[in-house]
Amino acid sequence: MNPEEVVLLLADEYSRMAETYDRNVTPHFAPIAERVLRAADPKAGELVLDLGTGTGLLACMVAPKVAPQSVVAIDLADGALAAATYRAAGLGIKSVRFEMMDVRNIVYRGGLFDAVVSDLGIPYFGTDRCFREVARVLKATGRFVFTEWGEFADPPQEALLAALERHRTRDPPKKLAELRAASEFARSSDGFKALRDPQRIAALLRAAGFRRVDVADVRHTAVFDPPESYLDFRLSWGVFEAEVAGMSPSSREVFATEMTRELRGLSGGKGLEARWVLHLYSAWPQ
Repeated sequence: MNPEEVVLLLADEYSRMAETYDRNVTPHFAPIAERVLRAADPKAGELVLDLGTGTGLLACMVAPKVAPQSVVAIDLADGALAAATYRAAGLGIKSVRFEMMDVRNIVYRGGLFDAVVSDLGIPYFGTDRCFREVARVLKATGRFVFTEWGEFADPPQEALLAALERHRTRDPPKKLAELRAASEFARSSDGFKALRDPQRIAALLRAAGFRRVDVADVRHTAVFDPPESYLDFRLSWGVFEAEVAGMSPSSREVFATEMTRELRGLSGGKGLEARWVLHLYSAWPQ
């Protein structure tokens, strides 16, 4: 399996789960998107590009700020773009142009955008290509603002991964076997590790042509109440959902029971607090 196969397979899974993801995940990511919005500080009349828009959360936050100008929002997952279009319509926003496009190959002319933003949408395969493309399409006076994950202990996810390992099928069908291979390939890749390392990301930004790069740590606590709602959150990713769907009914029942018990134990009898560390990057060509 090569990186491009992994990218397309995981994009397909994101498309498949887009509505579920938007319902269970997006609300927890909204405060992070708001940090990007404040740092980017889009102004009326500015043309903004949103990379890896997913279900359109950040793009729909930016749109009212730049009106009457439009927002261009791109992603490889067509199902996510459909959910994003639905979100914009529900908010009465008509000024976002959602396009299926690879963030590593942005088919717009150079020097077009006043700002480029992203909320957890930077790819770990081809990060350098993505940054070079951003530098190319950004105006000399523009800015590039985005968030990505940092390194941190994550007990709820560690409990989930351990439970999945205990109960997953040992004889997966072809599609599930491919998903496992893609997930393992991605998570063990150097690009996955680099995206969590602010020094390496800052170096890639400078190599792409950004003269000034600022990095701020972001600590965010997501609360899951009841604690077992964390399971809904994590199973909104296709790789995890497919593992549970592939279990036998008895294994699935035991898995759910064990996870509920463990998550409640981690919560200490209250809402489960997941403490996340992220990095907020701001970069300027000059």
